[in-house]
Amino acid sequence: MFLFSFLFSGNNLSAQEVGDSLYPSFFADDELLKISLYFDITTHIRKKSEAYCDGQVVIYDSPADSTVFDVRCRARGNNRKDICFFPPVMLNFKPDSLFTTEGYLAKLKLVTHCVNSKMYEEYMLKEYLIYKLWELVSPYALRTRLLEINYYDIGERDKSYHCKGFFIEPLYMMTQRTKTVEIEGEYFHDAVINALDADRVAFFSYMIGNTDWRIKSSHNVKFIKPADESREEITAIPYDFDHAGLVNASYANPSEWSSAKTVTERDYTGRCRDYDDNYYLLIEEFMAIEEDVYETIMNFEHLDIRKRKAIYRYIVAFYKELKKPEAFIRNIRNSCMDRY
Repeated sequence: MFLFSFLFSGNNLSAQEVGDSLYPSFFADDELLKISLYFDITTHIRKKSEAYCDGQVVIYDSPADSTVFDVRCRARGNNRKDICFFPPVMLNFKPDSLFTTEGYLAKLKLVTHCVNSKMYEEYMLKEYLIYKLWELVSPYALRTRLLEINYYDIGERDKSYHCKGFFIEPLYMMTQRTKTVEIEGEYFHDAVINALDADRVAFFSYMIGNTDWRIKSSHNVKFIKPADESREEITAIPYDFDHAGLVNASYANPSEWSSAKTVTERDYTGRCRDYDDNYYLLIEEFMAIEEDVYETIMNFEHLDIRKRKAIYRYIVAFYKELKKPEAFIRNIRNSCMDRY
C-alpha cells in the first residue's frame, strides 16, 4: 500500500496549479484516459449506499505525469444498484479542483463494469458506443470519455480491480456548450414538447432497439430548451442505454409499455402523429449519416471485430427498413403510442 500512502500525503494540486492546459477539453477528446480511483470499495459493493465516502482519483496525462484530486464517492443508478456486483459511481470533486476549458467539473457520473467479467465489460463498451452514435444524430448529446481504471480498495478487503469505464458529461456542462437551460419536471403536456426532437429520440431508440425510455415520467430522458427562450418548446435528451438491443445485456428486458418480446426486437415507442412530415424528414436525416454510423461502429477497436460486425449487422437491418420509407412509416404507425 506504499502507493496509497503516497497519494494521501498531500500531493494534491489546486485549480490554479492545474490551469487551462492540463485538461483543455475533457470530453472533446476521444483518447482513452487512464485513471486510478481509491475509495472504500468493500462498503461500496456490500451496501451500494448513496451516502458519500472519501476517496481520491488520479488522472494520468502521460505515464510520467499525473494529478491527484480529492473526491467523495457514492453508488448511483436505480436499476444497476440492484443488478450490479460493482454499481456505477458518482464522483463529487472538491470545489474548484478539476478545471477544464468547459468549466469546473463538480460531479461526474462514472459508468462501471457492473460485474467483473469480459461480457459485462463488453456491455459497458457497447453502451459507450451508443452515446457516440447519438452524437452523430443530435448536437444535444451528453458526451462521454472512455477510461482505463485501476480501482484500489481502502476498505477492509484491500482488493484492486482493473477495468474500463466511462465518464458522462454533466448536463449543466452540455447546456453551457449548447446555450440551453435544463427544464426540471416529470410530466409535460404534449404541446410543450418539440415534436421533431422527440421523434428524433424515438427514431434513434428504434435504431438501437431501446424501449427503456419515456418522455412521460421523464424515464431516461432529460429536458432542455434554448437559453434565449425564443422557442418555448422543450427538447428531450436520451441517456442510459444498457437495456438496448444493441447492447443485448443478459439482465435486460423490454419495457412494460412495449410489445417487444426481447430487447433485440425493435419496437417503435414514439408518439403517434397525425402527419408524416417528421417521419420523412428524420428518414432523410438518418440516411445522411448512415456511413458515419457504420464508420463509428467499425472503428471502435475497444470491441473485438466480431462484436463490431454483429452491431454493424444489427444497424444495417434498421437502415434496410429506412430505405423503404412507406413500409417503414406504416410499421411505426402500427406500434407508436397515443401518449408518450
